[in-house]
Amino acid sequence: MTEHMYIPTRLVIGRGCVKEYAKELSGFGAKALLVTGKSSAEKSGALADMKEALRKGGISWEIFNEVEANPTLETCVKGGQLAKKCGADFVIAIGGGSPMDAAKAIAVFATNEIAPMDIFKADFKTQPLPLICVPLTAGTGSEVTPYSILTVHEIKNKQSFAHPANFSRLAFLDPEYLKSMTRETLLDTVADALSHAIESILCKRSTKVSEVYAEAALRRLSSVIPGVIAGKPDYEMLLLASSLAGMAISHTGTVIVHSMGYMLTYYKDVPHGRANALLLPGFIRLCEKHVPDALQKVLDATGKENAEALCDMVKGLTAQPCSLSFDEAAEFASKAIKAKNVSQNLWALTEAEEADIFAAL
Repeated sequence: MTEHMYIPTRLVIGRGCVKEYAKELSGFGAKALLVTGKSSAEKSGALADMKEALRKGGISWEIFNEVEANPTLETCVKGGQLAKKCGADFVIAIGGGSPMDAAKAIAVFATNEIAPMDIFKADFKTQPLPLICVPLTAGTGSEVTPYSILTVHEIKNKQSFAHPANFSRLAFLDPEYLKSMTRETLLDTVADALSHAIESILCKRSTKVSEVYAEAALRRLSSVIPGVIAGKPDYEMLLLASSLAGMAISHTGTVIVHSMGYMLTYYKDVPHGRANALLLPGFIRLCEKHVPDALQKVLDATGKENAEALCDMVKGLTAQPCSLSFDEAAEFASKAIKAKNVSQNLWALTEAEEADIFAAL
């Protein structure tokens, strides 16, 4: 089997990196659309730093701050319309996974006259606007992935699209910005990064190359998760681990934990990373049963002696519980089993197994 690695994003990592490398923005154009959530960009200080950097470069900007958690397709269409109206040359996403994923879709709608649902065909006549990312959480890794995951009310679920042009051209990783996160957000997003690295290894698409990134992410995450739980997070290490996990899933994608988690997010309003944390133990136990050799790679990278020890680490990141009725578990499984990433599972997963994972929450 051939293997490949394509990560075109230039990462700049360190405190004060936006101000220090402000000149890097000048090559992207004369006007930027800043895509943010309601308040995190401002609270973190990242928005002020980016405005100062743009001002120094003589670049004007417009702000689109309407991105909600789990961004909707409608919001992205609206953002794309604003990008067209204001004549943006490039897009800057400042936030967690939601603003970054939304910005990828906004960049597409800004340059393509397509029906909203056609974005999921990922066949664009015109290249999207260039994207720059400034992550404010250490979890999604969206700054180094080609994926955009959106809430689509038409199908009552989340749906993703991937395209090489979705990769950000430049990403600024400043650990200072993460200090404004709430404890719950920190736990949820770290759980997401952990899930990315675990799922990447436990996937049919896993390769020797992708495993290098996934295992590197797991080693770092397992070393700093105790500090996260104790309230003493190493933000710089978390940012690096999140990006490494993102590099891994850029080439493997995720498996059933993510597609099952979308059910909890859409129907139960459980934050994405927390949904993953709730479902991971059930998935890990099934891997121990069906693919113990593959799971051993995860155990080795995390330094855990067995599956239950790994599950205990995951449970420490679960901010709040969630429970489902028997009927809800069955209904969610009947929908999640149809997800495209089920085909990448390492064994022939059954609907009953998914129902059992849901029911065990």
